[in-house]
Parts: sequence; C-alpha cells; structure tokens
Amino acid sequence: MTEAVDISFYVGAQAVESAGNLDVPLSNGQIVSINLVEELPDDPNELVSFLESENCSRKYWITVASAYAQLGKLNEALEIVKSALNLTHFSDEDNKSFHSFLVWLYFKFVSNGVDKESYLLKASSEINSLAQRIKTDNSTSTTNSTSNLLSQAVLLLFNGRDDDALDIFEKILRIDQNNCFAILGKAQAVLNKTKNYTVALKLYQQVLILNPVMKPDPRIGIGICFWFLKDDKMALQAWQRALEIDPQNIKAKVLLNLANFHKAFTASLGDDEFLQNYKACLQDLAKNHKSSPNDSSILLALASYYFSKENYELVSKIISKIVSNITGDDNLANFTRFNSFNKISKFQSNVLSQCAAWLGRVELVKGDFLQSSKYFQEAIKFNETNLLAKIGLGQSQYNRGSIEEAIITYEKILRGNVKCLEANYALGLLYAQQKSRRKREAAIQILERYLRLSTNGGLASSNSHSDEAGSDFLNKEPITLNAYLVLSKLYEATDINQSLNYLHRAIESRKLIKKDVPLEVYNNIGVFNFLKQNYDEAATNFQTASEIVQNTPDFKSEDGDTLIDLASDLNVTLTYNLARAKEVSNESEAIEIYESLLTTCPHYFSAKIRLLFLDSISTNKSTKEEIKNEIEELLSLNASDLEIRSFYGWFVKNFGKKLGLKPDADTNHQKDTLVEYDSHDSYALISLANIYCILARDVKSSGSDDKRKKYYIRAVELFAKVLSVDPKNVYAAQGLAIAYIENKEPIKGLDILRKIRDSLNDISIYLNLGHVLIESKQYGKAIENYELALSRFTDGNDSKILSFLGRAWYLRAGAEKNLNYFKKAVDYTQRALELTTGSSSSIRFNLAYLYFQVAEFITRQPLGQRDISEIEKAIVDLQTAVEILNELSSDEEAHPPYPKAELKARANLGTTTLLNRLNATLDETKESIAQIEEKIEEARRLRKEEEEAKLKIENERLAAIKLREEELAKERAILQEQAKQWAEESRMNVVVEEDDDDKLFDEESNANSGEKKRKKKSGANPSKPKAKKRSRKKIVDSDEEEEEASATDSDVEAKPSSKKRAAEDDSKSRKKKKNTLSNEFIDDSDEELEDDLFNDKDEDTPEPEDQNGSTEANGNGTHNDDKEENKEEEDDE
Repeated sequence: MTEAVDISFYVGAQAVESAGNLDVPLSNGQIVSINLVEELPDDPNELVSFLESENCSRKYWITVASAYAQLGKLNEALEIVKSALNLTHFSDEDNKSFHSFLVWLYFKFVSNGVDKESYLLKASSEINSLAQRIKTDNSTSTTNSTSNLLSQAVLLLFNGRDDDALDIFEKILRIDQNNCFAILGKAQAVLNKTKNYTVALKLYQQVLILNPVMKPDPRIGIGICFWFLKDDKMALQAWQRALEIDPQNIKAKVLLNLANFHKAFTASLGDDEFLQNYKACLQDLAKNHKSSPNDSSILLALASYYFSKENYELVSKIISKIVSNITGDDNLANFTRFNSFNKISKFQSNVLSQCAAWLGRVELVKGDFLQSSKYFQEAIKFNETNLLAKIGLGQSQYNRGSIEEAIITYEKILRGNVKCLEANYALGLLYAQQKSRRKREAAIQILERYLRLSTNGGLASSNSHSDEAGSDFLNKEPITLNAYLVLSKLYEATDINQSLNYLHRAIESRKLIKKDVPLEVYNNIGVFNFLKQNYDEAATNFQTASEIVQNTPDFKSEDGDTLIDLASDLNVTLTYNLARAKEVSNESEAIEIYESLLTTCPHYFSAKIRLLFLDSISTNKSTKEEIKNEIEELLSLNASDLEIRSFYGWFVKNFGKKLGLKPDADTNHQKDTLVEYDSHDSYALISLANIYCILARDVKSSGSDDKRKKYYIRAVELFAKVLSVDPKNVYAAQGLAIAYIENKEPIKGLDILRKIRDSLNDISIYLNLGHVLIESKQYGKAIENYELALSRFTDGNDSKILSFLGRAWYLRAGAEKNLNYFKKAVDYTQRALELTTGSSSSIRFNLAYLYFQVAEFITRQPLGQRDISEIEKAIVDLQTAVEILNELSSDEEAHPPYPKAELKARANLGTTTLLNRLNATLDETKESIAQIEEKIEEARRLRKEEEEAKLKIENERLAAIKLREEELAKERAILQEQAKQWAEESRMNVVVEEDDDDKLFDEESNANSGEKKRKKKSGANPSKPKAKKRSRKKIVDSDEEEEEASATDSDVEAKPSSKKRAAEDDSKSRKKKKNTLSNEFIDDSDEELEDDLFNDKDEDTPEPEDQNGSTEANGNGTHNDDKEENKEEEDDE
C-alpha cells in the first residue's frame, strides 16, 4: 500500500501524530489512547459502553462515529450516534450536534446507493425537525445552525434543485465567507447548473488555499475543471497530488484510471504501445473495482470493456447493478419509470443516462432497433447532452427505416455539436441518398467538413500533446473509405476532376493505415480517366484492378459465403475496360485483348461489337458486306439487345448507301426499335431526332419554312423525350440545343450548351458554342471556345478548327474595322492550308478571299492610318490571291468551290480594279508621307531659328550682367581703399586721446592723495580742447548720429569744470567718437580691416557703459572715490 505524503507542513507535526489517535480522559485522571484506524473493533458496543461509563463528552462520541464512517462502516457509526442520543446527560446543544451528524450519515448511505429513497426521506425528516428546534431556540450555536443550512443545501442538490441549493450556499458565505463546505457546495451547484468550469475552478482553488488537507479533497474538483477546460496535464497533476496526500482516495484513483484510458486510446503511437497502455489501465481498473465494487464510474468502465469483448450479457448485469445502487430497483424492464424518480442528483442522473445508452447499444447490436430506440430516448431524457445516446438513436431510426426521423435527429446533433465526426458522417450519407439537389449539395458540404474534422481532430485537447513526438499523427482520425466514395459519386455529375481527386485520396488514406485498396476504386479511377481522354492513365488503373482480382484467392459475401463466379465476372469487365482504353493508344493490342476475351467468353457481345466497329473504321480486315452479315447474325440471335440494335443503326446510317440499302433503312430500323422493343430507347430516339434535323436542313425552298419548322419541332420533341427518360444524357441536350439554334432560337440553344459544357467533356460542345456565338455576333467569346477546343482536345494542328478561327477573326475584323484582326484571320487560314491533307480548294479560296478583303480594307483606310509596308504586302498578297483564283478556275481543278466563271471574274477584278486602287493608294500614301515629311522639316527649321534667336538674346543679357558686375567690383575696391584710409586716421586720433587720459588720471590721483578738499572747478580744462578736436574729426554716417555728436559737444561745454565731471565728459566724448568710427568702419571695410581696428580698442579702451549710462567700477576704484567726494561736497553745502 502506498504511504501517504507528509502533511505536517499544512497542519503541524503534533496534529499529524495525533490524527489517527483519540486520547480519552478517565474519571481517575488517566488517559486512554484509541487508534481510530487500526484498533476499532468490529462491534462498536464495547466502545459505546466505555464512552457511556466514562461520561465522555460529545466530541469523543462524534470522533469515534466519524472514524467508523470513514472506514465505510456506516451502520456501526449510526449505532454509536443513536446510543449517544439515548443518553440523558447530554445537553440540548449536544443533541442538536448528534442529529446533524445523523443527517450526514444518511447522506453517506445515499451516496453509496444504499436504500436511497428511504435514507433521503430520513435525512429530510431530520433536517426539518432540527431546523424547527433551531428556529425556536435562540441559544443554538452557530456551528449547528450552519450545519443545518449546509445539510438543507446538500439535500436540494440530491434532489436536483441546484438553484435553491445555490441560494443557501450564498447565504452561508455572506455570514462566513471562508466556509469551505459552502464554497465546495457552491462549486458543485455551479457545475450542475451552468457547466461553468472556470468559475468552479476558482472556487475549488479558494478552498485549497483555505484548507489544503480538507476532505473531500478540492483537488478532485480542480482536476475535473482542468480536464473539461482542455488542460489535461494540470488535471492529472491535481489528481496525482490528491492521491499522494491520501493514497486511499478512490475518486482520485478512478479519475486517473479514466484519464489513462483516454491517453491509451488517443496518444498511443503504435499497436504495441496501445496494448501495453490498455493492459495497464485494465489492471488499475480491476484494483479499483476490488476496493470499491459499487462505484458507478468503475462499473461503467467495466461495461465498456465487456461490450468491446461482445459479452453483452455481462454488460447488462453490470448496468443492472448500477441502476439498483441508484434507484433500488434492478429490474431493467422497469427502466422507463426511472426518469420520473426526481430524488436523484445531477451526477446520478448522468450515470443513469449512461446506463440507458449502454443498454441501447446492446439492443442495437442484437438487432432490436425498436427497443434500442426506447433506451436511447430514456438516456436523452436523463441527460439531454448525452451525445452517444443521440447518435445511437439516429442509428436505430435509420435501421428501422425511419430515414426522415434519423435526419432530424442528426440535424439536432449538429446544431449543438457541429464538430461531431459521427453526426457529420451519418447525416452526409443520409443526405446523399436523397433525390433533392439541395440535399445532395448539403451532403457534399457536410462530408467535406467530416474530412476536415478528421484531419484536424483526434485529440480532446491539442495543447496537452503539442510538445510530444508524433502529435501531428495523433491529430488525425482514420477516415472512413465510404466517405471518399460517396463524395466521388456526388461530384461525378458536376465535377469529374473533383470526383477523381477523392478517389485518389481514398487510395492514400488506405495506404496510410496499411489497408488494401478495393479494386472498385481503381476501376472507377480508370473510367473517369477514360472519360477525360487520359487513356494511358485509364489503362494503368484497369490493369491494377485486374491484378488485384488475380491475386485474390476468393471473394466472400457479407455473410461469409464464398462467391465462386465473382472473380471471373470481375475479370471479364476489367479486361473489356482495359481494351477500350487501349483502342486509342495501341489499337492492335486492344484487338488482341478483345479476341482473347471472346475466346474465354464467346457470348460477350460488347467485345464483338467493338471488334466490328474497329474493323469498320480503321482495320478494314473485312469488307463492309461481311461486317453487315456478322451484325445481322448477332441481331438475329439477340434481337432485343439494344446495344446490338444501336450499333446496327449506326452502321446502316454510315455505310448503308455504299451497300445499296434503302435511304430510309436507318429510319425504319429505329422506328422498329421504338415500336417493337423499347419506346424509350435513347439511341433510337436521338437517331430519329437527328434524321428530322437533316430533313429540315434539306428543305431549300423559301416557301417551305413551315415544313422546316415542323421538322425541327419534331426533333425537339424527340430530344426532350430522351431527356425526360435520362436527364443526364448530354448528347440529347446538345441535339436539342442545335435544333433550337437552327430553328432561329439561338438564345435557348446557347443556354443549353453552356449548361452541358461542364458535363460533356467533348470537343463538339465547344465547337457548337463557337458556331452559336458567331451567329450571335459575339466573336470574342466564339474565338475563346474555338481556342479551348483546339488546345484541350487536339495537338493544336486541327485544320478544321483553324479554319473556324480564321472565319471568326475575319468576322470580328469586319465588325470592329481592325486590320490586325484581318492579319490573324490570314494567319489561321494559312496554318489550316498547310495542315490540310486532302482537297484544299475551299481553304485556298478562303485565303484568296481574305487577301482581297485586306486589300479592300486598306484602300478605304484614312491617309493617316496607312502604312507603306502594309500596302506593299497587300499588293503582293493580292497578286497571290489572283494566282490562286486562276488556279481554281483552271481546267485542272476538278472540284472548285464556286463556278469557274465567277472565280475568273473575281480574279480579273483583282487584277484590274483592286490592284490599280492599291497602287494608287500606295502612290497617294507615299506623296502624303513626303508632304508630311517636308512640313515636318520646315517646322524643324523654323523651330531651330527661333531657338537661335532666343539664345542670342540670352547671351546679350548675360554679357550686360557681367559688365555691370565688373563696374560694381571696381566701385567696391575704391570704397574699401577709402575706408582703409579713414580707419588709419581714426586709429591715430584714438592713440593721442589715450595719452591725454593717462595724464589726467595721474593728476586726479595726486589731488586725492593730499588732504585737500576738492575745488568746485577742477583743472579739467586741458581736456576740453581735446574733446573739441575729437568731435571735429568724427565720421558721421547719418543725420541722427550727427545730431547726437553735436548734442554731446554742447553738453560738454555747458557743464561745470569740476575734476570729476570733466573726466566723465572726456570719457563719454571719446567713447562716442570711437563708436562712431567703429560703425563707419564696419559698414565700409572688410572683416580683415575690422579686426585690425578693434584689436587695439579691446586692449586700451575702458569698459562700455551700462543701460543707465553709468560706468562700471574699474580696477583701481576711481568711480567709488568720486561718489564719496560728491557726498562730502553735499555735506559741506
């Protein structure tokens, strides 16, 4: 037995040690320890007497009863609780606790399937009684009141009233939001009601956080939620952890076992691995069944195993046991009344649904479809989402012959489960059997969806296996071969290429699973390739199917009986098909095959007819008279064989005139077939209709329109009759279209031809479409159809189709007045002439006629559109056309297309009139081109002169600009020289002023060093003449500067002659003079002169004035001393 994981991290070491022991204090002060796991006696009376004698409290009684209940001994636990209730020393609160425990014991009985109905009634009675006592007793503890509310909610869950239970759980959680039991119950109610696994998962995880060692283990619910959220790995981890904590947790064991079954079925990479995994799962299932024989999940898994072993009797017994555990009645005949038993939980209802489904499958295998339908319907009533039961019901209805009911059932399944493989496959097959075109189109869509789902399905949760090797293979379900075959059949009438594609996919699917491909598949592929005129591919597939027949020892029926003649019959059919495919590629080999087939099976008339047909059209080993005799001999032996009669009618129609038969021999033969043998013979009807069309064409006189119309109407009636018998007969449809077109109803004929174009893969359809479109003047579309016929059904060298293309391009050229289209018509006609092997007179005439038309078109072209080379070529081609017409009108031509006189007249017309017109056109064009060239040359000359005049004017303008620039350069040089002179004079004046300032500074310093008071007028007179001298040598740039300079001079003269004021005036005057010179110099000199001038100023001149006109203090503090002297003067005053 696996040891439990250490849970001391969650509950503490001391709690772990005492978890399995109960310490009971005695009246004498001693303590007795009872092991609740290994030392519980089978008879609880001894423990009851002990607890009663020691007057143990409520806790010890409930603990012992719980220990018995956990060991599955519910009756012993019930006896202990009832004994406690009979004692009188317990308080009313204690009795309430015992009654609450009693309710949970009853629930335990119900969960184990023991007399469910009785114990639910007892639990309900106890809950109601206890609720009444709690209501009338205000002293009831919170524990008992909460326990009663929980028991009420659980009872509601058992009865399927999830909404009411959820309300109670919410009420409890409003009182205590950490009540783990209420949270667990809420999660269960959410799952039962909404299947919202995300919300339930959060609730279970909340319980796990609150109480990691709680029982029941929330990890079970966490794993279930993860499983249905497609996260298999997390689910397995949760259940494995639950089993590690409690190795006896049967629920965890069962869920892990079922998960391993799922993995064995979906994740095994081979048969050997599957057998190994499946065997291990069965062994675990047996162990689980031994430890819990009544668990419904285990029993259902066993039922599945025995059903696969075809032990249906044992399956019925297992289902009977499950039903008995839940309902208490094991009589399966009364199963239909169980759905009215409403006192079962949601889980139990699902279990009963599974039971009914298994019983239905058993009856379905036995062939009792009516009883199986009843069981499946009961299963659906128990659980409306039971997909297996719904599929089984559809199968039972189909086998009973209720096709419409089965369709309705599968349609309902797909509305809720569109990705159900089985429902898609079954409904697709049922739709395919319907005659309705809409249903058959729906069948194609559904079966193609089945193929897509099978390719991408196979795993319940793709993310759980995405990182494993072979996951791409696991994501594919084996596709039923019948699905490909049915799709091929459905596409056969509309798209033969798609039909062929599905047959090839069928072969690939069979090879993928290493299964033999049925020979019918290869035969069908051969037939489709034959219809597509891929004769080599068809022969290869017929040969493969024939080899399968030869390599198969015997064929058996569905009942296991050996079909002796089937191999020879299949071989005859496949050999005939092979010969038919060889007729085009290797006719001699085909004849040998037919002859060998007739040796084996002399009365196989189809092979004989093919030999006669080949002899008639190609080999000519026998005369036509001999062939006729052989056909008549066949006809005499099998007068009612429609194939022989049809071939005889064809032979008479094509060779009757050569054999001297009556003109109406074919008509009489076909009428005889319709009257005497089969009035609905398609070949005979089509032949008669064609005869009426020929009669209508032979009516030449213009006054016989009614007669012609009558013939066409009769032909239309016959073609319509064929289509009423065989709606897919495209030959009749094509004949009907031709009859409409020739009867002046082209729109009807064109619609029919367009409809059958995709059905009949024949060149005649495209040619007829081209003819009709030509008559409708839709030349572009007509050319497209001729080109398709030429490229798809020939090697591009069919002279007849090339002639059609030449005619179409000619008509288009005439309609659109396009010379290039005439050229295309000529090109196609020339190619047709080159490829013609027999008489070519008509094509030569067509070519000559086109040359005439080209010449005529060119002569009518406007002068501006003509080209000399084209005119010269047209002259050469016209001469060729005249030669052709002369040859056709000569005596050597035996079969001219037109009377020779008319041909000679047209040739003369070309030689005289048209050729002269072409020559005149050529001369006129040359003259026009010469005139145009002369005008162009004159225009070029005038343009050149105009350009030269403009160039001369431009050169003169540029020369004037250059001269002006030279004069300006000279003026700038003079000004720069003058500026240099002024700058030199200004610099010399500045040097003199600086010397005077130094002397004045020295005098002021001497005056300040003595302790003499300042005089009102200081000796500043020497500076005045200097200032005036400087002001006279100012260089003024503008009137404003001149005024400023004058104002400065007058200010200097008006001020008192104190020492300080004189110094300041001199400083300001010098500064202004310097600034003026600087501005003038900057304006009139280069940068180099500016640098020379101001380098000295930066070194010798004082700092500039601030915004208020005051001078900043210099380094020796002169300014501050002046301020102090001014203050002293003010004080003296």
